[in-house]
Amino acid sequence: MKNIYLITIMLVLAFFGCQDDSYDAPNEFSDTGFYTSQGQKPLEINIFEYISFTNLSRGYIDHKWTIDEGNFFLKGPFKSRDSSEIFEQKIINPGDTTSTDKTIHVYFKESGQQKVRLYNVFDEYVEFRGFRDGSPYTLAAEEREGNWVIDTTFSVKVYDTIIPEIQIKQNDIVIEHESNDTIYVEAGDFLEFTDITTIGEPTDRWWFIRNDLDEGVEHQPDDVIASSSDEVAQIIFKRLGKFEAGVNVSRQGQNIPGDFDQYLVPRPIKVIPSSKPFELTGDIVELEDETISVPFNGEFAPFINKESFFEVEVNGTVFPVASVTINEDDATFLDIVLADPIYRPDVITVTLLSGSGIESTDTRTPVAFADAPVIMHDVNLLGDVFGSFEDFGAPWQPFAPAWGANEGGLEWTDERAYHGDYSMKMSMVNGERCAAEVYLDDPIIFEAGVTYEVKYWMYVESRDVLPNEIGLWFLNEWRQFWNSPDKPAGQWLEQSFEVTNAQPLARLYFRILGGGQNYVAYFDNFYIVKKEVRP
Repeated sequence: MKNIYLITIMLVLAFFGCQDDSYDAPNEFSDTGFYTSQGQKPLEINIFEYISFTNLSRGYIDHKWTIDEGNFFLKGPFKSRDSSEIFEQKIINPGDTTSTDKTIHVYFKESGQQKVRLYNVFDEYVEFRGFRDGSPYTLAAEEREGNWVIDTTFSVKVYDTIIPEIQIKQNDIVIEHESNDTIYVEAGDFLEFTDITTIGEPTDRWWFIRNDLDEGVEHQPDDVIASSSDEVAQIIFKRLGKFEAGVNVSRQGQNIPGDFDQYLVPRPIKVIPSSKPFELTGDIVELEDETISVPFNGEFAPFINKESFFEVEVNGTVFPVASVTINEDDATFLDIVLADPIYRPDVITVTLLSGSGIESTDTRTPVAFADAPVIMHDVNLLGDVFGSFEDFGAPWQPFAPAWGANEGGLEWTDERAYHGDYSMKMSMVNGERCAAEVYLDDPIIFEAGVTYEVKYWMYVESRDVLPNEIGLWFLNEWRQFWNSPDKPAGQWLEQSFEVTNAQPLARLYFRILGGGQNYVAYFDNFYIVKKEVRP
C-alpha cells in the first residue's frame, strides 16, 4: 500500500509562466499531490483571469483534468502584465474540456462556482491524506474496474466584473437617471441615492457630488462638495450651482480578488433657490473648544459685525458675544464664541433677533427664534464601547470571583435602555449573586487633585425583597462606589459619585450581592468625566 499526501506549495503566477507543460515532478515529492498558483489561499479569482494546476502524482497509469464548459485551457508562457486580450490569443483547443497534461492553465470566462477535476488512476490501493478546514483527513482510493481511483474536484469562486447599478429618488419618487435632462433641486433639499449593484458582488461604494466642469477640464479633489459611503445615501444640496453625481463601486477584502468601477450620472443637477423658510434645523451644540454651533437649512452669504443680533443666556444671564462667523468647513453652520468661558453644567440658550440683514446664498432671510437650548459638549472617558452595551454587551463579561460564578440572571438585552438599544439586566430570585466586568483597552489616567464624576443609570423592574448591595468597583485598587438597592420601580434614575486621586483605571467590576427576592434591574450608560464647576 502506498501512502499519499497532499502537498500544497505557494507559487506565484510567473513561475507557472516559465514552466513547460510536460513538467516532471521531482523525486522528493510523495506519490501523489498537486499544487496551484493560488497556493494555500481559497481558490477565488476575477473573471477573465487564470489559475495554474499541476498534478504531482507518481505511479499513476492514467490521469486527466476536466473543466466546466465556457472556460478554456491556455498555452504558456505568460508575462505578469498579460491581459485578457493576450489570454484570448493563447486559448488552445477551443471547446475542449479535458486535458492529460501534467500542468494546465485554466482561463475562467464564466462567473460563479466553477469546477476543475483531477482524475488519477492507479494499479494498486492508495490513500490520499490532506487537510481540510485546518483538520487532517484521509481519502481512500475507490476500486473501479480493477483499478484504484483518486477523484479530486477543485471548486473555484469566479467573481464577475462589477457593473454599477443605482436608483435615484426625489421626494420619494424614483426618477429616471440615464437621460441628459437636468435634475432641479431646491437648496436645502436632498436626493436619495441607492446602490442596487449585484453583478460583481461589491462590498463598498462611495457616492460623490462634485462641481460640473466644462468638458475637458480635469476634476480635482476640492470639486467634491458632498459624499457618502452608505448603501442608501440622502445627500443634501446646500449650495447653488450645477453639479455632477457619481458612485465608485468596489469589491475588496482579505483573500477576495478586487475590482472597481465608476458610474457617472449623465443628468446634471442644478440647485436653485429654495421656496422654504431659511431656518434653524437640528440641535444647537457646544463644541469641544466652547464654540456654539448653530445649524440652518441652507448656506449663509458672507457677513460681518452681526453679533448684536444674537443673545446668549448662560444660567439665565445674558453673556457678551465675542464673534458670530460662518463655519469654514460647512457654510450652513454659524459659529458663536462668547467673551467668557462656559462650563459643562451651564444651561445655555440662543436667540436670533429680527432685522439682522443676514441672508442665505439663495437670498433668503433667516427666521428669528428665541431661547433655543444648547446641548453642552460632553466626553465620557470610558467611551461608547465600554460605557454602554450596544454591541450585545461586548466587551463586558460575566465575572466569577472567589465566591463563585454568577448564580442569578445576567444578560445584555434590548428589552429597555436608557441610551441606545441595549442595557445590562441583572435578576435575583432567591438571593443569587450577579457580577460583570470589563477590561479597558487603554487605562484612564486621573489627574492628581482633580475631581471626577462617576455615573450610571438604573431601572428597577421588580423588587419584592431588596438585595444587600449594589456596587461599582474601580480595579485594580478595589475602590467601591456603593449604591442603595432601595429605588422606586419603573423609572430610570441617575446614580452619581465623585472620586479624587484615583489610581489608573484599567478594569471595572459591577455586582449585586445578597438576599434579594424577585429583584430585577437594568443598568446602562456608565460614565466618567472630569468635574467642571463654574467659579
